[in-house]
Amino acid sequence: MRRIILELAIVAAAALMPPATSASCIPDKSASTFNPITGVYAYWHSTTTDGTVSGLSWQLGAPGTWNSNGGVVNCSTFSWMYINAQGINVNLSLGSCGAGCPSNGSTLAVLAQHQPQFGGKTNFLLATIAETPASAINFDYGTQGDHDLIELPRPRVLSSMRGTGGAINLNLSLPSVEAGFYGPNAASAVTGYVVRSVKSPTTPCRDASCYPTVLGTFPAPGGVATTGVVAADCSDLGTDDWIATQLSFEGGAIVSTSVSQPIRLLCNPALADPKYKIVPKRHETTLDH
Repeated sequence: MRRIILELAIVAAAALMPPATSASCIPDKSASTFNPITGVYAYWHSTTTDGTVSGLSWQLGAPGTWNSNGGVVNCSTFSWMYINAQGINVNLSLGSCGAGCPSNGSTLAVLAQHQPQFGGKTNFLLATIAETPASAINFDYGTQGDHDLIELPRPRVLSSMRGTGGAINLNLSLPSVEAGFYGPNAASAVTGYVVRSVKSPTTPCRDASCYPTVLGTFPAPGGVATTGVVAADCSDLGTDDWIATQLSFEGGAIVSTSVSQPIRLLCNPALADPKYKIVPKRHETTLDH
């Protein structure tokens, strides 16, 4: 019964998509975690089923050949990734949106991003699979079985020092995300990390657009752990600075649209000789200066 319900949901979702003529992938190609012919299906599991999910897709190693975030109809304008009590489902018609079309026999990358409600931790995975042209689903992720999303870790402050002009120089540790990759050569897509910030009196959202300032980009091929130094802005003593991590793929051609849970930088003018201190809170890390 669950499979029948899922099939009906996929058919209904497909009916809401724009016609294939809106993109250049003709004849159409498809990517899904469920194959209605074989009945093989899979779910991608996050830590909770609340909140929202979003996805990015591109041809592995060649995002200029196929990219979900381009073309006449951007794939982000409608849902092709869903979350329910069983987990996350993928049902993407590549001919309905995006720019270009994956080459025959190529490998497709799909980045799944989950933002839980109430300011929780951002979770993600990157899954890749080679095309099976004769299959009812060209890119059949159901054959891989279930996958688990992992937390996109926030940056960790190793040390700090006051700079000039109200800057605070932070020596950051950026933890590994290697556990979040599935499928052939998935890790090869990962370039490294982007550290972003925003000044805000309240906790910002988990969208990358909420953090307009790029503090630095740090190479980390394959998603390994790395370190880097950034200069945070403490010139406005009345507003906190929030710092989060963004993932970079394919040499920066693709970046995650979600960011990690941020750390919070408080600027305290009473400290002539700044000391580094982390005070954990329920949904954030605070750095006092």
